[in-house]
Amino acid sequence: MDFSSISGFNSIYQLVDQYMMIEQIPRDELVDQKSQLNSKKSVFSQLDSFMSTLKTKMSYFTDEIFNPFHVKLGNSSDTEKIGVTAEASSSVGNHAITVDHLATSDTRVSNQFNDVDSSFTSFNTDQTFTIEVGHPTDADANNRVSIEVTVDASVFSGTNDDVLDAISAAIDDAMAQAVIDETIDSDEVLHSSVVAEETGKSRLVLRSEQTGYTYRMDFGSSSLLDTLNVNAAVQSSGTSGGYITPVGTSATDSELNAVFNLDGLNFYRDSNTVSDALDGVTLKLLDTFSQDQTVTISTDTEAVKADAQEFLDKYNETIKFLRDNTRTDPVSHERGVLSSDIVYRGVLSDLRGITASNVDSTSSDEYTLLYDIGIEANEDGTLYFKDSAKFMTALEANPSYVADLFRSENGIAQRIEDYIQNFVEPDGTIAGSNKQLDRQISYLDDRIEYMNEVLEKKREEYTNEFGELQKTLSTLQSQQAFFSSFMGY
Repeated sequence: MDFSSISGFNSIYQLVDQYMMIEQIPRDELVDQKSQLNSKKSVFSQLDSFMSTLKTKMSYFTDEIFNPFHVKLGNSSDTEKIGVTAEASSSVGNHAITVDHLATSDTRVSNQFNDVDSSFTSFNTDQTFTIEVGHPTDADANNRVSIEVTVDASVFSGTNDDVLDAISAAIDDAMAQAVIDETIDSDEVLHSSVVAEETGKSRLVLRSEQTGYTYRMDFGSSSLLDTLNVNAAVQSSGTSGGYITPVGTSATDSELNAVFNLDGLNFYRDSNTVSDALDGVTLKLLDTFSQDQTVTISTDTEAVKADAQEFLDKYNETIKFLRDNTRTDPVSHERGVLSSDIVYRGVLSDLRGITASNVDSTSSDEYTLLYDIGIEANEDGTLYFKDSAKFMTALEANPSYVADLFRSENGIAQRIEDYIQNFVEPDGTIAGSNKQLDRQISYLDDRIEYMNEVLEKKREEYTNEFGELQKTLSTLQSQQAFFSSFMGY
C-alpha cells in the first residue's frame, strides 16, 4: 500500500482550516444576525432624525406666540426716506406719512477760549456742579437724575487748554461712575470732549448719547459753568456758548424730537426708530419730507409659501424613507429592513391619513383640506404644490384660512406633531425598539463570545489530532520505504 498520497496537504493547518470552516458556520450565522440588527438600529436612527426634523417644523407651525402664517412684509414708497419692518401682529394696510424733522441729540458748547490763556485762575477751590440727564423707568417715563461732577482746584492754575481737558475728563469719570452705581444706564450718559475749531482756540462740547427731548441735559447752579457758558439758555452763536438745537419746554415744541405726521395725526418721538406708532410696525425715519410717502403692510406670501414648501420637503423625506424600509422592492424583490414590523409599516399609512383628512376646526368651510390650498398627493404618498394660485389666493384673502389648516385644534401640523411625539420622545416607540435591539445584540455578543471560545478549543483539538496523524503517517511512510528497499523494489 502507498501512503505517500495521504500527505497531499501542505500542512496540517490547511486541513484544520477546512474543518474549522464547517465548525464555525453556526457562529457565522450569529454574526450575520448581529449585523442585521445593527443595520436595523441604523435605520431607526435615521428614521428618528427624519421624524424629529418633521416634528420640529410642525412645532414651528403650531408655536403659540409666533404665527408663521401671519408673517408680514413692510415696505415704503421711498426706502431712502423711510424704512419699514413689520411683525406678525401688524395689520395689513397702507399708511400716509410725512416727516417734519428728525430726532437729534442734545448738544451744548462752551464759549470759545484761547488755548494758551488762563481764564480760570480765579477758582482756587474744588468746583462741583450737577448735570441732569434722562433715566426713564417703567413707573415714570419722564424720570430724571442728577450726576455730580467735581473738578479739582489744582487744575485751574493751568492754561485754558489744560483746564478744558480736565473738566471734560471729570465729566466722563462722573458719568462712568453713575453707570457703575446703576444710577443711569450705559446708553444714557452724555459724552464730553474738547474741540479746536481753529488753531489755538478750543471749546468744551457736551453731547447726549440718546436723541430726543427725554434725554436732554439740564445744569445745576455753578460759577464754573457760568464761566464756561455751557449752560446758557440761548443758542450758541459765534464764539459764545449755549445749545446747538433748540431744546424747547416739552416734547411737542422741542427740536430734539422727531416730528412726523401719520395718517393725519402728529407724532413726537425721542428716536428716529419708532416702534409704537403702528402696532407691530417699526418705522425708521431717514430724512425729512413734506410730500406724502406710503407705508405698506402686507402678508409676506412668499415667506409663508417657502415655509409650507419646507414642510412638504420634510414630510416627503420621511415618507420616502418609510417606503424604502417598510416595503419589498417590486423589481429586486429585496425586503426593507422594517418590512416585517407592523408598527412601522403603519406609520406610512397613518401619516398619509392625517394629511388627507378633513380639518373641522377651521374658521372657513371653504378651506378644510390641503387640496383647498393647492396641495395634493402623488401616488407614492408624497405631497406637492399642484396649484400655487390656490395657496396665494387663500393667504391674500385671510392668512387664517391657511393657518387654521395647520394650527387649529385638530389641524394637520398639530396632529402630525402629536403623532410623531410618541415615536421620537426619549422613552418613545423608537427608543423602545432600540432597547429591544440592544438586548438582542447583547445576547448575540455573549453567544458569539462563547462560540469563539469553543471554536478555539476545537481548533486546538484538530491541530493536535492531525499532528498525531501526521506523525503516524510519517512513520508508515518510513517503514514502507524500508520494506521497498529490502524487497528490492
